[in-house]
Amino acid sequence: MPGPVDEEFSGDLPAAPAAYVETRFGEEEGPAVSHLVVATYVADAARSTPGIVGLHSSPWKSLSPRTRETHSGGVVIRDNDSGTVDVEIHARVAWGTVIPELAREVEKKVRERVSALLSIELGRVTLFVDEITGPTEAAAQEES
Repeated sequence: MPGPVDEEFSGDLPAAPAAYVETRFGEEEGPAVSHLVVATYVADAARSTPGIVGLHSSPWKSLSPRTRETHSGGVVIRDNDSGTVDVEIHARVAWGTVIPELAREVEKKVRERVSALLSIELGRVTLFVDEITGPTEAAAQEES
């Protein structure tokens, strides 16, 4: 018959109840969420928006052998003093895309995805257009 000590060690490492764990994004109580997790969800939402060809990660990252390629390249997550999270998305945009409309659509999709999957509050969502495909690239993509 198992005693209290046996039950204590029967599973994985004991974890504090969610009420005792603070997030890195504010004073709310709940499990901590890594910036990498948030950036991955943001990157997926941005890539799913028509007009976004790809995300643009920093060229300096490729110079260091200590960095690894992640699915969230091109997304920067910053904690804000007000308890929210600011998001920067660096993207390559298709030729002929109306950028203000694209920025609104990207922000809408990012907010929907993050609020549906994580319990954090987003502050600013900023789209940086780092590159625009040329007209010949856009024609080649339409043909394929």
